[in-house]
Amino acid sequence: MKLFTRYSRINLFVMVIVFLLSSCAYYFVLNYVLLIESDRDLNVIKDKLVAYVTQYDQLPSDRLIDDEEITYTPVSFPGTGPHIQFRKRYDPVTKKRSTFRVLTFYILVKGKHYEITIIKPTEATTRLLNTIVIITIATIFIIIISSLLINRLVLRKLWQPFYTTIDIMRNFKLGTKNRLALPETDIDEFSFMNLSLQHVARKADDEYLLLKEFTENASHEIQTPLAIIRSKLDLLIQDENMSETQSKTLQSAYLGIKKIARLNQSLLLLTKIDNYQFTDIEVVDIKEKIEEKISQFHELWQNNQIEVVKTLVPATINANAELIEILLNNLLSNATKHNITGGSIGTTLEEGSLEICNTGPAHALDQSRLFQRFYKEARHSNHNGLGLSIIKQICEVSGIRPLYSFKENKHFFLLSWTSGKIL
Repeated sequence: MKLFTRYSRINLFVMVIVFLLSSCAYYFVLNYVLLIESDRDLNVIKDKLVAYVTQYDQLPSDRLIDDEEITYTPVSFPGTGPHIQFRKRYDPVTKKRSTFRVLTFYILVKGKHYEITIIKPTEATTRLLNTIVIITIATIFIIIISSLLINRLVLRKLWQPFYTTIDIMRNFKLGTKNRLALPETDIDEFSFMNLSLQHVARKADDEYLLLKEFTENASHEIQTPLAIIRSKLDLLIQDENMSETQSKTLQSAYLGIKKIARLNQSLLLLTKIDNYQFTDIEVVDIKEKIEEKISQFHELWQNNQIEVVKTLVPATINANAELIEILLNNLLSNATKHNITGGSIGTTLEEGSLEICNTGPAHALDQSRLFQRFYKEARHSNHNGLGLSIIKQICEVSGIRPLYSFKENKHFFLLSWTSGKIL
C-alpha cells in the first residue's frame, strides 16, 4: 500500500470519528440550549401571570399567549411546585399526539386556589433542532470531501519529486556514461534524499567501472599466456618419447587450460556487451540465421540421436547481427549440451517471437537464478555457467524479452520482440 493511500485512509478515519463525536456532542448541547430557552419562555409567562394577579387579584381572560396555551383549574389545596415536564397530548393542529413542554404552578386568587398550566408545543423547537443538525452534518460532510480532495491534490503535488526520483532510480544502470541526475526540489527531506542517492550511485558507479575495467584488462592480459601455454602443451602432447602417464597428465592440463580460455572469452564478451561496443544495428533475417545454425549443429545432433523439429516463418529484428548470431548459437548449444541421447529439440519461429524447446533433466530450472552469472544446475558441471547470462545480456541490449518455462518434461525458452524496432 502506498504511503499516500495509507495517510488518506488514516486521515479519513480520524476525521469521520472526530466529526461523528462532534456531531453527537453538538446535537445534545444544542438540544439542551433550546430546552433551557423554552423553559425560560415558560417562566417569563409565569412571572407575568403572577404579576397580573398580584396587581388585579384576578386571572387574565386571555388563555393563549403566542404559542403557549394557559389553563386555570380550581383546586382545594395547592400542590408543590412549580415544576416543568414533558407531556404527550393530542394536538388539534397536527391532528396527532405530540410532545409538549408543560409548566405547572399554583396561585391564590380572591381566596381560591388555582392550578395554572402553561403548555408550550415542542414541534417548532424539534424542527429547528433537526434543521440545524442536518445543515451541520451536511456542512461537515462537505468539509470532509473538500479536505480529502484538497489533501489529495496537494499531497500528490508535494510527493511528485519523490515519485520522479523513484522512476529515475528504477531505470538507472551502473556502468553507463550518464551520471545519475535527480530533479531539484525545495522540500528539504526530498532534497536530502536526492543528494544521498546521488552520492551512493556515484560511488557505486565508480567502483563498478573500476571492477569492469579490471576484469577487461585481466581478461586481455590472460589471453596471451593462455595461448602460449596451449601451444607448448600441443608440442608436448605430440612428443613420441612421452610415457602414457605423462600424456594423460598433459591432456588433463590441456583441458583445464581450454576451459579457462572459454571462460576468459565469455567474460570478454560480457564486458564488451556491458560497454555497448556492439553498436552496428541492422535488419537481421532471423530465419536465415537459424537455418545456418541448424546446418552447423546437424552432424552433432545426428551423432547424439537428437530429433530436430522446426517450424520457421520469415521474421526479422533490428539488432546487431554478431550478437544475434551469438544468441542463437548459445541457445542451440545449451539445448544440445543439456539434452539426452535420443531426445529432441524444437524450434518455432514466428514474426516477433522465437521458441526453442528441448528434452533434458526432468525438472524445472531455478528461475530466480537462471540468468545469473556462473549459475550451474549441477555443481560439478564442466560448463562455466555464463551461457544463459550472455543470452540475458544480449536480450537486454537488443530489446528482446526472454522467458523460461518447463512443461511436458521439456524446457522452453521463448524470446519475443517488436518487429522492426528495438524495445
